[in-house]
Amino acid sequence: MAFTVMILFLIPFSITTATTETSIYIIHMDLSAKPTPFTDHQSWFSTTLTSVTTGRKPKILYAYTDSVHGFSAVLTNSELKRLQHKPGYVSFTKDLPVKLHTTFSPQFIGLASNSGTWPVSSYGAGTVIGIVDTGIWPDHPSFHDDGLGSLPSTWKGKCEFNYSSLCNKKLIGGRVFNKGLFANNPDLRGTKKDQYSSPYDTIGHGTHVAAIAAGNRVKNASYFSYAQGTASGIAPYAHIAMYKAAWEEGVYSSDVIAAIDQAVRDGVDVISLSLGLSIDDDDGDDVGLENDPIAVAAFAAIQKGVFVVASGGNDGPYYWSLINGAPWVMTVGAGTIGREFQGILTLGNGVSFSFPSLFPGEFPSVQFPVTYVESCDAGNKTLVSRIIVCNGNIQQARSTGATAGVIITDRLLAEQDTVKFQFPVAFISSKHGEAIKSYASSYSNNATAKLEFRKTVIGTKPAPEVDSYSSRGPFASFPQILKPDILAPGSLVLSAWPPAKPVAGTRARPFFSGFNLLTGTSMASPHVAGVAALIKHVHQDWSPSAIKSAIMTTALTLNNPLAVGAGHVRADRVLSPGLIYDTSPQDFINFLCHEVKQSRKLINIITRSNASDACRHPSPYLNYPSIIAYFTSDQNGSKIVRRTLTNVREAKRSYSVRVRGLKGINVVIEPTRVMFSKKNEKQSYTVRLESQRALRGDVVYGVVSWVDDEDAKFEVGCPVVATSLVQES
Repeated sequence: MAFTVMILFLIPFSITTATTETSIYIIHMDLSAKPTPFTDHQSWFSTTLTSVTTGRKPKILYAYTDSVHGFSAVLTNSELKRLQHKPGYVSFTKDLPVKLHTTFSPQFIGLASNSGTWPVSSYGAGTVIGIVDTGIWPDHPSFHDDGLGSLPSTWKGKCEFNYSSLCNKKLIGGRVFNKGLFANNPDLRGTKKDQYSSPYDTIGHGTHVAAIAAGNRVKNASYFSYAQGTASGIAPYAHIAMYKAAWEEGVYSSDVIAAIDQAVRDGVDVISLSLGLSIDDDDGDDVGLENDPIAVAAFAAIQKGVFVVASGGNDGPYYWSLINGAPWVMTVGAGTIGREFQGILTLGNGVSFSFPSLFPGEFPSVQFPVTYVESCDAGNKTLVSRIIVCNGNIQQARSTGATAGVIITDRLLAEQDTVKFQFPVAFISSKHGEAIKSYASSYSNNATAKLEFRKTVIGTKPAPEVDSYSSRGPFASFPQILKPDILAPGSLVLSAWPPAKPVAGTRARPFFSGFNLLTGTSMASPHVAGVAALIKHVHQDWSPSAIKSAIMTTALTLNNPLAVGAGHVRADRVLSPGLIYDTSPQDFINFLCHEVKQSRKLINIITRSNASDACRHPSPYLNYPSIIAYFTSDQNGSKIVRRTLTNVREAKRSYSVRVRGLKGINVVIEPTRVMFSKKNEKQSYTVRLESQRALRGDVVYGVVSWVDDEDAKFEVGCPVVATSLVQES
């Protein structure tokens, strides 16, 4: 009789008795092995438990016959070992507390349904997030409008789907921008007209991104039972407007600029960009901001009070690889979220091994005969209805006719690497491979094994941390500002997906799902867009720079700001940052006039006037919530920067400075204490960085914080980097 096992993952706990340590275990049993004399499973379980316990009265916590076949009980290690030899025993797991959870990234950045930022900000109600991407699947349940209010009175957007009824109070606009596409691909004219005239998403990327930012709640969402829970965007009651400017055939500057421009005219509050253009020209030379359409269009947006957030790129872990780093854009890196997807290999002797897996197919959770061969190429052997254990590649293993494979390899695979394999397979390191090979060889005629998939593990460490693919600063086109600005969840994020678009498989055997797990800074950027919408709802008069500052100064500090910016976003703190670093569009222009003397073209483009008129008040300082200083052979000597804090609290407050990190750097802050007597009052300070000798490494970093004198837990941070990095020519 086949049986199904469900394993629950969280953090195990143990109980210490007066004599020995015990733990709570879930014991999985084969119900078909119940002896005839027992009238029910519970009596069988109880008798089995009694037979292995000594010196105390055994107690079954729960008997399971549906969700799990077996029982849970308190056992010592020796009792557990004795139990493993009892008839019907299958396997065990430690008891792992389980609770209902969202698809995790909102929770991971500090959002809770009943308290804190979400209810205070009304879940982003009334704000509009504009997404420039590949379109959207309007019929998806993530875009239902239950709980949403009416459209903002200032909204001017349009719904350009074939049927306007596809828009609602959640999806309030959809537009298409394809003129650049057609100009660059004239052969496309007249072909697949509907595909190029509708905001419908034929790729999936835009649907995924939009739902991360502002998708409504959807219960029982999952990717083939991985990451199961309630899916929710960061601002679930915000409105969405989609601007389709990215196509399978390419993304063109003209379309992107037009989309951002239209979004501003329509009345969006936030623009989320999960795309980027190359910063290299045909000769391999770096291109300035003036030739970066996102930078140029984004400046026009922030002039109108629109917050712009963009992904930093997926070309890490190398320095100077970051894109979308204009000072007025919030640039986002991607990190992990403390969640892993696994399968479990259980040998017939009860020994289990976990392995990374996102295998989407069905696979019976039963014991199969297992065979070990040195090479996955088994020659003329046929291994039908068996699991093959071997050293080699998956195609060879599959060619044997085996039911599944266990590949012993030292190649480290992440979960996303396993999606492409439609053959059920476990990749096990050689460290554990010897035990598996030994078992399969020693019991060659009776050896069995079981493979289970679709396991989700919450709370894995270290997390959060920057993922390897996330691009690093400095930003080649404008290294004077520290980038990226912030880190957000980007690795294997579950979000909406067009149900007609395969998520895995082959043409012959495609797999479809309404949700998909994707990885990239494309997934990180909409998290921050959603957070910005929450802030905008509460602080409607705040500038884009004020919103950026609130996100940065309240972040969870992590290592190396050139990878993580100010740190990992913490949505639970962003509504009350205490102090902000505010900057006006004119402040950006004044800084550019001082720093970009060699490129008057940029000044002309973004100010729509000649540089002589725009640059009457050039400034060496930009009031940015981070600091970077270069100590290179031609940039020695002390570095002085000036910053201005604005009090956004009602009460009188004073703050004292605290410096952490920056080893080998002499840091002088003046003044060391600032006092505010009223809301919106400003106080300035200077930071002087001095290095008497070469830096200890290419990058030295730390934090300059202002700590509330009455509440030491309240801290306003500003990351600081001293570096000797020089961009390669």
